[in-house]
Amino acid sequence: MSAQPSIPFLLELLRLAMRKEASALYIVPWMPPTLRIDGRTVPLSSTSFDPAQSTRLVLDVLDAAHRAALDRSREIEFDFALDGVGRFRVHAFRRHGQPAMTIRPFATELPTPLALALPLPACQAVLADHGLLVIASASASLRREAMAALLEHRNRRVDGTLLLLDGASRFWHEDARGRVRQAASVADVEARLMQRSLDPGPPAALAIAWGDLDDGQRLQQAVHAADTALGVVALDAENPLHALQRLAALAAECDDDGLRRRCALRLHALLALRPVPARSGGRDLAVTELLPNTPALAAELAEGDFAALRALLREEQHDLPQRQRQGAAAAYRSADAHLFELVQQERVAPAVALQCARDRAAFEQRLERHAACGSPHAAEAATRVDTAFADLFHTGAAPLDAFGFAEPTMIAPPAETLIDEVDWSAVVPAAPSLSPLAAPTPAPQSLQAQVWTAPAVAPGTTACIDVWIARAAQAEEVARRAAGGGSGNAAEAVIEEAMPTLTVELRVDDLLKAPLAQRTTWTGQVQRLRFEIPVPAQLPSGPRAGSVRLAVHGLVIGELGFMLALRAGAGHAAPAEDANAVRRMVHRAYAAFADVDRGLVDAVLQPLAQLAPDLDVFRGSATLRSGSGWRERIENELAQRERLYLFWSRAAAESPWVDFEWRRLLRSRGATSLDIVLLEPPRLAPLPRELADLPPSLWRPAGVAHG
Repeated sequence: MSAQPSIPFLLELLRLAMRKEASALYIVPWMPPTLRIDGRTVPLSSTSFDPAQSTRLVLDVLDAAHRAALDRSREIEFDFALDGVGRFRVHAFRRHGQPAMTIRPFATELPTPLALALPLPACQAVLADHGLLVIASASASLRREAMAALLEHRNRRVDGTLLLLDGASRFWHEDARGRVRQAASVADVEARLMQRSLDPGPPAALAIAWGDLDDGQRLQQAVHAADTALGVVALDAENPLHALQRLAALAAECDDDGLRRRCALRLHALLALRPVPARSGGRDLAVTELLPNTPALAAELAEGDFAALRALLREEQHDLPQRQRQGAAAAYRSADAHLFELVQQERVAPAVALQCARDRAAFEQRLERHAACGSPHAAEAATRVDTAFADLFHTGAAPLDAFGFAEPTMIAPPAETLIDEVDWSAVVPAAPSLSPLAAPTPAPQSLQAQVWTAPAVAPGTTACIDVWIARAAQAEEVARRAAGGGSGNAAEAVIEEAMPTLTVELRVDDLLKAPLAQRTTWTGQVQRLRFEIPVPAQLPSGPRAGSVRLAVHGLVIGELGFMLALRAGAGHAAPAEDANAVRRMVHRAYAAFADVDRGLVDAVLQPLAQLAPDLDVFRGSATLRSGSGWRERIENELAQRERLYLFWSRAAAESPWVDFEWRRLLRSRGATSLDIVLLEPPRLAPLPRELADLPPSLWRPAGVAHG
């Protein structure tokens, strides 16, 4: 890299990409400098590069040979290393004739199985010739580190090739006993597999790192390749059963009836990881639950019978000594067994281990026996274990504070490379954690919802899903009426004065192509809304994910997630049961509007206080805009809010502050966190292209907004 004036600014971007564990940095004309973090594009500025600025950055990275190659071939790739920072792979190309580049950062200090406390059976699982090895954890960083450690373990012990799909690993792997190759796309992987099948002689060992499984198509590709190569995939899941359910759900996304069955047959092993603080501090250790594939597990997964899988896993946990005597010692390894080994090795404090154990009573007895043998650390004080990484409703959802990029040690870029008026050296306070685990206790008058349905529904019948609406203080009454099969609607209910209309929207995977919605006027009494959904006879058995959304005048105030079980031969007359829906009510929202519309906005928001007294809607953006540092203050406020309520009118369309607010949230959270209320007809206040293209469920005409 040549010593050019723009290089110090680029170095700051590269250091920032390494600190944020980004998978890519984009330097493209007509775009701001942008990072890709956990599959999301995160702009670092509200001002885009002009062609001269991006060209300068790109050409300053290239030497004379690279510039000549770029002129000849229109795109080139090379890598370079920066001492103390990391290694970077550059893909330079031309966009509309202008130079541009993507830089992928890689950490050079690879984690090891020993540093993560990965057990020997997990290391042996990655040495297999073929199959699908699934690494499951709710912690994205732990998944990445464990995958890198296991891949490097294989790279140093197996002859053959390690193929890394683009974005699969954020660590740089050098050739060791195996050869390391990068694959820019799935097409490169397929070409490698084709070439391998055509080579004479026995095929060399091949392992493919696919990275996170985000969709059914990637699972289909990984299962296909697992016939002849070992595929290593990562999955956002909290435990083995959840991971198996996720695999089945991803398989159901594809128009391929046999994909789940092939996945069950190709599955080699499943590693479920949970982070636990190490006694010595530093990097968390990985408590590992190893589940190798067995004929019984494969059969139940192929059928999608998760009740049987749950029972099978429970049997594995409680019947391990007997099966070991029968010669199946290598089958199942529980997380608590590994956790106890870490206590014996004095790598985890006993008090911390007890908080992390799944079966605390049994684990405490083992600790007492261990202490009786003279362990010097048995009486250590309890240490709080932070489990805020787990999101109870949106699996794998991005953290709400996605833009906390400014850090106290950050150095401002040189004046000649400034591309935005934002002061990069300003310190933006981090937003408080908004994990559902820390959600406040609902007020007694706060509206709540529950989902009741049959424990299982047979294909070819009708699924009855009851959504019960009540105050938080009426939860016991809901349980009594739902269990008794009552309607829940009082015959002589007195409608509370000026109560707003509540919209209840239902979605169920595979059963509903479009959401079903019912509207009801809250009466102050327990109410039941029944949804009857025909279940096609050709649907295979297995769980289906469902969700219920509660909205007042088109503004979402809460969501519920539940599972609907489909099972052939399920009884028709089974009583409804509580589906144990995971509730996620909105506690903090941001109202974006033009100041001249404040009266209309207050009229729309006033009914929300009746049904959702816990909901805090921020309406003071006009005050922030009038002061200094308004951009940072609004960004900080947006980062602490779960939803944006956008009130659209001609005045809002002309307001640069409203434009900044909705674009900022759309980039950081996506369209699912945005609700639009049209204060004027679209012919008078047309929506921007980015908003007009949103699904219709995300906006409401003004007539609905005013009830």
